[in-house]
Amino acid sequence: MPAPTDLHSPHPHSLRIVLAYNPASGSFCSQALGRVQQALMAQGHAVRAENSRVFRFSEEDPVDLICAYGGDGTARTVVAVNGEAASGAPYCAYPSGTINLLARERAYPADPARFARIVGQRFAEPRAGVAFGRINGEPFLCCASVGPDAEAVARVSPRLKKRIGRLAYAVAVLSMLIDWRRRSFRVALDGQTLVGEAVFVLKGRYYAGPFVLDGGAGLAQGQFRVVILPRAGRRDLARLALSALFPALASPAWHRLSASAIRITGPEDAPVQADGDVLAHTPATLTIAPFSLNFL
Repeated sequence: MPAPTDLHSPHPHSLRIVLAYNPASGSFCSQALGRVQQALMAQGHAVRAENSRVFRFSEEDPVDLICAYGGDGTARTVVAVNGEAASGAPYCAYPSGTINLLARERAYPADPARFARIVGQRFAEPRAGVAFGRINGEPFLCCASVGPDAEAVARVSPRLKKRIGRLAYAVAVLSMLIDWRRRSFRVALDGQTLVGEAVFVLKGRYYAGPFVLDGGAGLAQGQFRVVILPRAGRRDLARLALSALFPALASPAWHRLSASAIRITGPEDAPVQADGDVLAHTPATLTIAPFSLNFL
């Protein structure tokens, strides 16, 4: 693991950067983390690596930039640990995790040297705050779901994920398809109630990789985009997957709308996944957080 580096800025144009990582992540590699740290330091920045699960902001330890090294869950963990203090420094995301929706949103490259150059350029550019969501008070940054997709995430084996990465999700989906449990949920949002067997709440543009479930979603939006499937049988989910690549194949029976507050009820204790992890169980309340993040 890279040795901690003093965050004292060596010259006025350098940044004090915390490289936040999750040592328990299935894709974590200390050597790769070290290469990213060295690339950032080569640009004149003062960089130290910190465990995302325990790192906390403090006035005595000023930080100019938090770089999440890992999947979307790593950035989410920093926000969860620090609460509103997490808005005290800008964020960026290096694409090293199983799924990297945040990095994909901003087209961050995996090459450490290119990544380091882009970070420095974007830090100097004007930027607006990015709204994010909460599920029963727990933050999420990109997307959430209830229904078959969340059931599959709940079945992902951490041991298998560490061995084969995102393919572990495919194994979980196959397991879910064999042991099929269709359940209906009531979704109350901004004054109306709808019923569906699959509910997708989108804060970012992408879902499960390069797929787009709703073209109106994006980090810059101040609300969620919500996609509700009244039925979520095998054919419906196959059509949803195809429509993520070819939007013309989407069903007119699916509900698509914007919302800032959502209440999902139905079968109790159904898993609610967000950013690739199960964060809650039904009943669940999803809201836009009262403060925004500064994301490069």
